[in-house]
Amino acid sequence: MSKNGSLVCIERVEDIRSYPQIKATLYTILAPFREGIRIPPGGRAMIKLNLCLLKGPETGSTVDPMVAKALVEWLLEHFDLHKIYLAEADATHLGAEMAFRALGWYDVFGGQEKVEFFNLSEDQRVPVASKFIPKLEMAKTMMEVEFLVSLAKLKTHTMQKITGIMKNQFGAIPYKYKIIHHRILGGATYDATAARPPDLCVIDGLIAMEGNGPTNGIPRRTKLLLASNDAVSMDHFCARLIGFRPGSIPPLRIAANNGLGSTVYEVRGNPPDPLNLKFRFLPTWKQFFKKGVGLLQRGAANEED
Repeated sequence: MSKNGSLVCIERVEDIRSYPQIKATLYTILAPFREGIRIPPGGRAMIKLNLCLLKGPETGSTVDPMVAKALVEWLLEHFDLHKIYLAEADATHLGAEMAFRALGWYDVFGGQEKVEFFNLSEDQRVPVASKFIPKLEMAKTMMEVEFLVSLAKLKTHTMQKITGIMKNQFGAIPYKYKIIHHRILGGATYDATAARPPDLCVIDGLIAMEGNGPTNGIPRRTKLLLASNDAVSMDHFCARLIGFRPGSIPPLRIAANNGLGSTVYEVRGNPPDPLNLKFRFLPTWKQFFKKGVGLLQRGAANEED
C-alpha cells in the first residue's frame, strides 16, 4: 500500500450473469480494506447509488443491483450494523423513488430488515463548506452516517471525460435541478465530494459505457469490479484505465490543487494488460458540431427538393 494508505483493487468477473461470481469477486477486492474499517457497533452505513435515469445496468447507465446486493451482504457479514441505506437523490428527469421501483431494486432488497431505501432529496439539509457552489447544502443523514460507500458506474462523460466516484457524489446533492451547476461542473463535483468523502468506493464495470456518456453512450462489457479507500485515487486510476490523462479530468485537477485525496496509490489485482481500454469518447463540442452539420445537410436537401 502507498505511504498515505491509498489502495485500488481490481478484478475481472468471467461470467457477469453469475451472482456467485460477482459476489466472490467483490469479496476479493474488498478484503484488503476490512481491517482498516472502523464502524461502531450499531452504526449506520449508506451506499450512494448511481441511478440517474430509467435505464438498466445492461445499458451501462446505472449500477447493477447484484453488485449492491453483494456489497450489502459483505457489510452485514463483517460489521454490526443497525441500518444500511441505499441512497439516491432526485434528478432533473427522474425521482429517486421511481428509480428504485422501476429499475427493480425493491424486488432485490424488499423485506430485508436492515436495508432501507433513502431519498436524499427528502432529507433535512445542512450547510457545508464549499468553494464553487454558493451556500451548498447536503442531506443531513449522509453527512452523519458512520460509514459512506459510493457505488458508481464506469462511464465516459461528455463534459468531464469520465463518470466515477466523484461525479457520483455530485449526484448526492439533494436539489432536483442539479443541472444548474453544469456551468461549473468540475468545481461542483469537487465540492460535493469534499463535503463528505466516501469511506469506501466501488466501481461497477461489469458493463461500462463509452462514447456519448454518461446516459446515451454505447455499452461495453469490461467485466470489471474495482474498489478503493480514496475517491480521487479511484477516479485517477479509472481515467488511466479507459484511456484519459488524469490531469485532463476537471474534478481531479481541482482536487489536486486543493489537497483532496491522493494520486499516489497501490494497485492490486488483475488490471487489463495493457492498462488502457481505449474507450471511445464523444465530447460535447463534437455533439454540437455533428448536430450542426446534420441541420445544414437537411437544409441543403430541402433546397434541392
